[in-house]
Amino acid sequence: MGEILNRLVEDCRRAAGSTDPVAGVQAALSLVTADPDTTIAEIPDFEGEDYVLHRADDLSVFLVRQAPNTAGPPHDHGMTAVIAMLEGVEIHRRYRREGQRITLDREQTAGPGGILVLAPRDVHAIANPDPTPSIGVHVYLGDIVGIERTLWDTASGEALPFTLDSYESRVRAYR
Repeated sequence: MGEILNRLVEDCRRAAGSTDPVAGVQAALSLVTADPDTTIAEIPDFEGEDYVLHRADDLSVFLVRQAPNTAGPPHDHGMTAVIAMLEGVEIHRRYRREGQRITLDREQTAGPGGILVLAPRDVHAIANPDPTPSIGVHVYLGDIVGIERTLWDTASGEALPFTLDSYESRVRAYR
């Protein structure tokens, strides 16, 4: 990793242990989104959609690449997430929980420099409407890999345990 990404991880680690971790993470992300091209130049080549910058019990920092013209299924994180866009556009569809079911509440569009905060029980789905990949930094205030999470099948509305396989099998073309 380069200097900018190393500093981001260190700033997020400090923020995670602070009295206001969300504000600290937002401040750290605002530094990497202030000049997205310089940050992108430091990103290593990676296969797939996720690249782990840091993973511990109290903090996970990932680079996430959303494929062009795709939409993922609704899911939760079970912890606070702060997402900053570096390149491209993502549409975040936000859902309301109604028992085990969800209902679309609103959409938010985030482009380079945009930062979104998701609470632990928030449900969202990410879509990339563009013909090029989007790249974002996703910071989770916990171990995102080691927690039980939920995703929803959009066809049936059924709540299911989150696994990477179940998520990837439900990624569709953006509409």
